[in-house]
Formats: sequence, structure tokens, C-alpha cells
Amino acid sequence: MKYVLNSAMSKEVDRYTIEEVGMPSLVLMERAALAVATKCAQAAEKFGREVRICAVCGCGNNGADGVAAARILTWQGMPVDIIVVGNEENATADFGRQIEIAANSGLVFRNSGAIEEYDIIIDAIFGVGLSRAVEGEYGNVIEQINGANNLVISVDLPSGIDAGNGQVHGCAVKAAATVTFGYNKQGLMLFPGKEFAGEVTVAYIGFSPEAIRHINPAMYFTMDDLRGIPERIADANKGTYGRVLIIAGSEDMSGAAYLSAKAAYKSGVGLVEILTHESNLVPLRSLLPEAIIVGYDSKNVEDRLETALRRADAVVLGPGLSMNGTAAYLVTNTIDKVSVPIIIDADALNILAKDISLLDKCGGTVIITPHIGEMSRLTGLNATQIKADALTIAGGFAGEHNCICVLKDAVSVAAEPEPKSRRYINNSGCAALAKGGSGDVLTGIIAGMLSLKLEPFSAAAMGVYIHGLAGEAAADKKGMHGVLASDIIDKISNIMR
Repeated sequence: MKYVLNSAMSKEVDRYTIEEVGMPSLVLMERAALAVATKCAQAAEKFGREVRICAVCGCGNNGADGVAAARILTWQGMPVDIIVVGNEENATADFGRQIEIAANSGLVFRNSGAIEEYDIIIDAIFGVGLSRAVEGEYGNVIEQINGANNLVISVDLPSGIDAGNGQVHGCAVKAAATVTFGYNKQGLMLFPGKEFAGEVTVAYIGFSPEAIRHINPAMYFTMDDLRGIPERIADANKGTYGRVLIIAGSEDMSGAAYLSAKAAYKSGVGLVEILTHESNLVPLRSLLPEAIIVGYDSKNVEDRLETALRRADAVVLGPGLSMNGTAAYLVTNTIDKVSVPIIIDADALNILAKDISLLDKCGGTVIITPHIGEMSRLTGLNATQIKADALTIAGGFAGEHNCICVLKDAVSVAAEPEPKSRRYINNSGCAALAKGGSGDVLTGIIAGMLSLKLEPFSAAAMGVYIHGLAGEAAADKKGMHGVLASDIIDKISNIMR
């Protein structure tokens, strides 16, 4: 697990290391600049010829990093020019010091009209502190950079990108690579910032590890975290890994139930029971003979539901359920009676959106998995508002309704309520996952993580991560356009192995 910061957190880590620990700011700056210089030198080698490099620097500490990187490269034998953007009368002390060192070292200062002359641009105009629209001279320079045929390497964050939510403040530099310091930034992981950042390198520059303990950063997983999935116990039986009840599928619509159930089995569940409309019994028994398939009709739905809930260790509610009267009954009564962890998705969320107070009555731990459209119906916010700050929206909903919220999008996020208030940003997956049935697979994987005894928030986050990795693996084999939800399921075993 690694941490990812917003602007305020980044500033606090910097402040704590400098003021509380006593690390000189220029030492941190020198290490940051060295990381940028190293990335630039690597990029220059790929040209196979002598290249011209220029650092375009604002007058804050991000600009100071850029000036220092230019000086380091020059001392290493790769002369770098500097373009200063903004009013130097308002410069930070560290920027002034770096400019003095650069001038004493004979570096050349140019004006912005020269940007097109260079092969590589070091973008050091704005860093994590930007919170206003980019305009005037700054906007003009960013447009020049984007309009030129340069290879752009951004310092800490592409100038113009919000460090917290990845939104563009008016305009932003489109980088080929970004070198960020200490910890990844939320704005580099969330769209559109992710697209502007290019290849991201997280460079260690000497921040105190104690600094992170004083804040509550979001997290993301790497492949190493898969080792945290428990091994299967040698003397286990099917009861060891729980009984998951999947309430899914409407009349003559069995696909979603099948996908969720099979994904649950592939993710480690000991026994899966599907409660579905009686018309789905034959196809589901044929498709998934390992599962217990129980059918209901309008006359026996109450008894079948109560019996199934009594046996369940976890519940999936909603895939392919429809929004008819029987579906509404199933959703309302399941939420009212369940006492085990429940994953709510798809049509169940749309039913809940009509009376969100039902969610607050649930006796079990709740994990909801809405996509942007479903989240819009749950919150009353439009898609643009949600996508503009997905992590904050998910966190607010989780806190208000005491649930774990997995908000699905090109970059999915997860949030839990107090007291821990953990946040997760997913960094796996690809566009191949944008297919019908993909969400049904996710609910099954999360159920699998619960059955392996991961606590609920970790189960939700790990489920999202594995789902993304399985999608990537399927795309490698089938191509981005050719992946089906069933192909994602086929890759779960490989990822978990």
C-alpha cells in the first residue's frame, strides 16, 4: 500500500519535515531537482543526438526546483537555459536563492518566445499549491508549450492541474512525464490530470516518515499488496470461506446473476447461493452447477428471502434485478433484515435512490458500488459535478449514510465513514472494462474478498484492484475492444495466484 496526497497534505508533509524535524528546505529542493535532472537526462539519451533543454519556471518553490534542475544538468555537461514566468518581486526566498546560484553558474536566461527552439521543456511553473484559474502571461506560456513540438517533463505536477482532484484550472501543460516528490498526488491519479501527467515517477527526496502519520492520506495498491490476500487454510472446508447470497436476476434475465456468482467463486467464496426469479433456474443451473440456485415467484418470495438471509454470511443485492414491484420488495426487505455485510449494486441502487432513507436502516455493514449515473440518482448531483471531485463526493456520501462507497469510473475510488475515514484511489484497469457485466463481476470479487476475511473496506478496495488487474490481463489477450465480462472472470485466478 502506498499513500497519495492532496495539496494541503503535501504542504503539511513539507512543513513537518522542515519545521518539526529540521531538514533544511534547500536540501529537499536539491534532491527534488536531482530527480528531475535524472529524468531529463534519461529522456535526452533517447534522442540519440545533442538536445536543447529549457526550464520554464514560475517564481515559487516549484520554479525553484526547476531552476535547480537546470543548474544540475548544466554542471553535468548538458547546458540548460531558463525562462522565468511571473513577477520576481513576489518570488519565494528559495527561488531567489536558486536564481542566484544559477546566475553565478553562468546559466542563460531567455524569454518565453524561445520555447519552440527546445527539444525538452522542464515545466516548473506551478506546483501543488495552485488553486486559481491560469490566465494572462501564465496561460500564454502554457499554450506555447502545448503548441510546440517539445518533450515536456513536469515538476511535481503539470502546471494548471489541481493536486487534489485532477481538474484543469483553465489550461494545463500536457506532459510526457511527471516527476513528483515523496508521495503520489491525487491529481496525478484522477482524470483529467492523469492524462495530462504522462508517465509518473514518484521520487524519494527525504521527507520524514513521521509526517504522514499526522494526516489521513488516501491510499492505492501495488502488486505487492496481493500478498496480503490470505492463503487458503490447509484443513479448510467450504464453510470456512463463507456462504454468499446473491440476490440477482429478474424474469428471463439470468446473466448478471451468473457473472456475479461465478466471480465470487473464482475469488475464493466457499459456497454461493443465488436467489433469482424462477424462470432463471434452468439456465443458471446449467451455467454454474457449483452454485445453489433458489427460485422465487410472487407467492413465495417472502419465505424464500427470509430463509436465504438466515443462511448467508454476506449478501450481494441488485445485479440484473430490474425495478418492478418484486424487486422493490426484495431490496426493501433485504436491507431491513440483513445483519451481515451487504454489497448493493445496480438496480438495487436505483430503487434506493427513490428513498435513500432505507439505506440508513440497514443492520449490516453496507458496501455500495454505483457508477456515475447511479451516483447521480443517489445524490441528485449531475455527472459533471461528481466527476469533478469523485473522492470528495464518495467520502461525503459514505459519511452521511454510514456505508462504504465504491464509486466506479475510469478511475474508481472508495471511501468509508468515520472514525477511520479511509480513502482509496484505484490505479489498475483500462478502457476494456467499459462493458456490460463488468460491474456484476466486481460485486462478486468484493464478496470473495469478504469471504477471505478481509475487513470490509480492505475487501472493497482490493476487489476493485483485482477487478482492474483482471481487466488489464483480459485486454492483453483479447484486445481493448474484444473483452467480455466473462473474460475478466477468467483472469481472476491468475491475478490472485
